[in-house]
Amino acid sequence: MLSQQEFNEKVARLKEEIKRITDVDDPAVIEETATRLKGCNYAPPILGDRDFFLNCTAKELLGEIDRIIASSDSAAISSDEEEYQRLQIKLQHVSVLVFYFKELADLRRGLPEAWDEIDELYIFD
Repeated sequence: MLSQQEFNEKVARLKEEIKRITDVDDPAVIEETATRLKGCNYAPPILGDRDFFLNCTAKELLGEIDRIIASSDSAAISSDEEEYQRLQIKLQHVSVLVFYFKELADLRRGLPEAWDEIDELYIFD
């Protein structure tokens, strides 16, 4: 079972991954990438607002992760199993955000391989 300490350590590692990402912070590039992705109906399997995700910076994503971690799903968790499930869901949510943000950062940097994958999945399919 995932303890609170293990959860905190895993989240800290995921946040460090975001901090190491070479992200583009030019608003024009961010908007251009988001517009292009919306145009091909890009839909990463994330919980939450797609538009926020496509336009957020690494710093904003870190804030969103802090919000997710701090959110209280239930005021009265009655068992260790329920606490474990709550932590698992939050960890999965954060992991998915980090995975797709890495992809988004590659797209913003204009990496051809990243755009090839998007084209293959959303344009040519």
